[in-house]
Amino acid sequence: MMRATSTDQTAIIIRVTDEPEKPEEAGAAWTPSPEDLPAAPEPLANPRLKALSWVLPMVVATGLGLWNLATPGLSEEELATWGMVTASWGDFRSVLTNADGTVAPWYMLLRLWASIAGDTDLVLRLPSVLFGAGAAAAVALLGTRIAGLRVGLASGLLLALLPGFSRYAQDTQPYTLTMLAAAWSTYMAVDLAEKPRRRTYVGYAFSVLLLGLAHPAALLMLVAHLLLIARVRRTPRAVLSWLGTALLGSAPLWPLLYLGYLQRSALSWIPPLSLDRVATTPDRLFGATIIAGAVIALALTALSVRTTAHALTLWALVPVAVLAAVSVLVPLWVPRYLMFVLPAWALLAGLALRRLTLMRGLLAVLGIAALAVPAHTAQRTVAGHDIASRDVAEVIRANQAKGDAVLFGPYADNDQLTGRDSFRRYLAADSRPDDKLLVQAPRTQGSVSAQECPDIEVPQCFGKPARVWVVRKGSHTDILEDIGDAKNALLRTDFVQSDIWPLKGFTVALYTRKPAA
Repeated sequence: MMRATSTDQTAIIIRVTDEPEKPEEAGAAWTPSPEDLPAAPEPLANPRLKALSWVLPMVVATGLGLWNLATPGLSEEELATWGMVTASWGDFRSVLTNADGTVAPWYMLLRLWASIAGDTDLVLRLPSVLFGAGAAAAVALLGTRIAGLRVGLASGLLLALLPGFSRYAQDTQPYTLTMLAAAWSTYMAVDLAEKPRRRTYVGYAFSVLLLGLAHPAALLMLVAHLLLIARVRRTPRAVLSWLGTALLGSAPLWPLLYLGYLQRSALSWIPPLSLDRVATTPDRLFGATIIAGAVIALALTALSVRTTAHALTLWALVPVAVLAAVSVLVPLWVPRYLMFVLPAWALLAGLALRRLTLMRGLLAVLGIAALAVPAHTAQRTVAGHDIASRDVAEVIRANQAKGDAVLFGPYADNDQLTGRDSFRRYLAADSRPDDKLLVQAPRTQGSVSAQECPDIEVPQCFGKPARVWVVRKGSHTDILEDIGDAKNALLRTDFVQSDIWPLKGFTVALYTRKPAA
């Protein structure tokens, strides 16, 4: 195991040398740019200012996380989380053997939380708010560790103010936890690069474990950390010590990763990598294209393989490059899987702001905050999480009659699952239209999807209700298109459409039985 030398000659990642090569032209003089220079030592700060540098971002992140937390309906992915959290223990275990095994630790955490606090939308999202607050504080501490209080405060505030960060701080998925784990593990990796001590190795091993428990994609951080250690320490012994620590920390994850490999067919919904999908990724990560442009423009001026920005540059770029390379062979490119690189971009932008005066830096942060207001506001509407899942229930509740039935779409593209999840989530069991074709509920007996009557038995299973609600995922001019031959024939033969409601992410229609001839 590596030990720090008394002169700390290897501490080049944060504030010392690692000078770039001088130009080869004869007589050319090399003048270091500001980012190549070590950060100027700061005077001893007041302990209250040190605390403020991470407390303020944490407070801002918490405040934005709690703002209209329960207003948006659950997104498609959140509905899947709710379904797993509220399934019986037997069904929970049986489903995980076939799908979502790698996310089991997160589901277990939320099940425990829901057993204590309940399963309302607000309660299910609260853990993400808390992890988001922790992530903002951790980024501020890392920024302070690398380049001083101003950088720490600016970086933490920038992260907290990003609409993409705030969106997933109001989500039932683990992406703010991945950001917290990424910031903590990078803090530990920087310590390993500077002063490898026993407690640092222990802390790093636990941070690797948390990365994998949060989401397997976050383990791509390890490639960035490997490059950091290899370049800074520059000895095989240091690399091997890091490798042993990473393997030790990830060892409890190996069964989960193997289970994920066995369940790889469950990821068949991910489309192949394309330039269009890559081009939309900044908007998905940062929450708005204009915000992505502003932060990336700032961050690009701080990108460097030297001194202060080295660890952050690797964090921001390497996991993205590795996932893109893998996705060329196996489609895995899902923008939200990369949320854990967002703190790196906030830190690089904060590092760039160090070149400005305190007042100009503050104005820059406030300017980005002002640009983010429309995105923050839109995310906190009823349909702010991409689909109007709660509105499906509101439309049916306001217009239903006794004896109504309901039909859902086909299995393809989770049409049936998402529609049925919204219906079951927001309509009480004793006040729902009759789901006449349902044979087996979602997430039971090892199957994520529901099981319905076979097509040949649809007329017998359906009976003769006077009115039928049809709920489809997506936008449909003809809601019966591609719904399935048996359902299509049933509705076109015996019913007529009396009304239709186009909602964000859904189409809901009401059919009434044709008068007898």
